[in-house]
Amino acid sequence: MANQFTRKDRSQLLGESIYANKREELFDVYSDTYKSAHGMRPRGVYPEDYTEEELEAMIEQLYADMESGSVHESKISNRAGANKLRVTRSKLRNMIAEEMSGRNSRAIPTLSSVLFEGGDAAKPDAAAAGSLEKLSVKSGPSEVVKFLNGPGADPRVRALLAAGQQDGDEKDEAAIITESKGTCGELVPTQVEIELTKSIGYPLAKFKMLKKMISGGVQRVGPPGNDMIVKSGNLIVDGHHRWSSLFSVAGPTGQIAAIDVALPETDAASVLAIVQTAIAATITGKVPKAKAGGMNILSKGKDAIAAMITQAYESGEGEAGPILTDDFVSSCMSDSAVNKHFGLQDANIVGPRREEPEAKKESRYRGSLLEKRGKFSGKYAEKDKIAAARRHIINFVADNLSQMNQPAAGSPPRVDMPQLDKAGGGVKGALEKLGAGDVNYKAPFVEARRRSDDQIVLERWQKLAGLIKC
Repeated sequence: MANQFTRKDRSQLLGESIYANKREELFDVYSDTYKSAHGMRPRGVYPEDYTEEELEAMIEQLYADMESGSVHESKISNRAGANKLRVTRSKLRNMIAEEMSGRNSRAIPTLSSVLFEGGDAAKPDAAAAGSLEKLSVKSGPSEVVKFLNGPGADPRVRALLAAGQQDGDEKDEAAIITESKGTCGELVPTQVEIELTKSIGYPLAKFKMLKKMISGGVQRVGPPGNDMIVKSGNLIVDGHHRWSSLFSVAGPTGQIAAIDVALPETDAASVLAIVQTAIAATITGKVPKAKAGGMNILSKGKDAIAAMITQAYESGEGEAGPILTDDFVSSCMSDSAVNKHFGLQDANIVGPRREEPEAKKESRYRGSLLEKRGKFSGKYAEKDKIAAARRHIINFVADNLSQMNQPAAGSPPRVDMPQLDKAGGGVKGALEKLGAGDVNYKAPFVEARRRSDDQIVLERWQKLAGLIKC
């Protein structure tokens, strides 16, 4: 009969050892064959209970029963556990052939789910690996985000994206994560926009924050838990406006707390693309984007930035309220440390309070002129001093901001910059994955020598059905 299992088929099967221990292999074959014949696996039996000869005899008996018709068919549950699918030896042959030829487009269980009572939908597959082959971090973050929000949004691709330790080389993508610091004037931005009000909104509106930022030492800037920038070498990866905020008042020598991410790749385009990939590996759905817009101060000179700060002051608005108010500037004038930092005394704007000179009683007109010229410390002179101090602080801050380094080559628009705080588990979640080598961003995406469950199952049942030779 065309469907009959021959002794040659059996000898081919029994003559090959997939495992080091032939007894374990024979027991697996017996278990698979028993399930095909009876719809369940044998219970209460183990490989160590039998010799190789006994297992071969048990398999022979099962084949004999199938050939003689003692076992006509079996019921095998599909992956969902419903709609029982009846499989005869003939149907089994056809199913295997369809799996091999790729013609099985009907919504039926995969081979391993039919034979081994389990699905494989959650496992990264060849199609996912094929999709990841299109991922190139060298193309930069903008192109990588397009991929991650397109083919890379497939759950199977995301699962493989987070399987960097299972690609055959556990350390090829691992980063070294350390707490560090950076000098403002040595750090290089990796985005082409730095917004003015996000840079000066807090230090020029909150006096206590200003005092802290100019007090020296390594500064943590931002809310607790998100008060360190992320950098890779001298490249700023995340926290550009925390950096520019400190730079605005502390200048190029300011020191900022940082988390350093040392990657095998060191160019800005690749580093940012890798971080975007790490974020995608922790979430489902689209990679978050940043908001753009506002007054960009990168590539601007001192005078242009000073005019922009003046415009921001006159608007009466800011990230943390109005900037450079009379009260704020008065505090800068009266606080010796802040006064000295901005050089207000050196500019002869604020000095020791001078006594009013005695005006000659007979010369009221002369006394009025002296008042107008600022020779007296009346209320009008005080207003003039505040205005002069404000202009001086504006020029001081503008000079600092004009010294920021220009963006690194390959820097993207702000909208495509990594938003690490939006990653699963926040900044810590994404960086932990990078540090562990879990982010699977470069080939090989799967271990070349590893065979999937379906491959092993298919080979075994191909031999049973007489479709391939050893």
